[in-house]
Amino acid sequence: MLKNSFQKIDLMGKALSGSWQKNSAISNNIANVNTPGYKRQTVNFEEVLKNQMNYNQSVTMTKTNPKHIASAYTEDITAETISDTSYRVDGNNVDIDVENAEMAKNTIYYNTVVNEVNGQFSRLKTAFRINK
Repeated sequence: MLKNSFQKIDLMGKALSGSWQKNSAISNNIANVNTPGYKRQTVNFEEVLKNQMNYNQSVTMTKTNPKHIASAYTEDITAETISDTSYRVDGNNVDIDVENAEMAKNTIYYNTVVNEVNGQFSRLKTAFRINK
């Protein structure tokens, strides 16, 4: 039980880290809304998180030959620049309304995960107090 609890907390920590990176990218987009030629950035940490949730710790893949297929499991959360669109004549592709909506959505997500981490620690604290 204890191992499972700490694995959940670790996963939620990674979710918070990804959400924080997404928040930084959105903030940069908003700050550069009037910068000619600026291309918006996005962080799609949800897919990395989904892979980590589905990754089975009991089965490890070992690549013994360069021709072997690599595991789908990855820990890299990266920012991606969206350069194939432009909404304005100056080449900027930041839509302030979309960025504000993404910021609100990401803030709600972040706060929800923080509340869940606090709840998990509270449950652990209660369990330790009962077992004294």
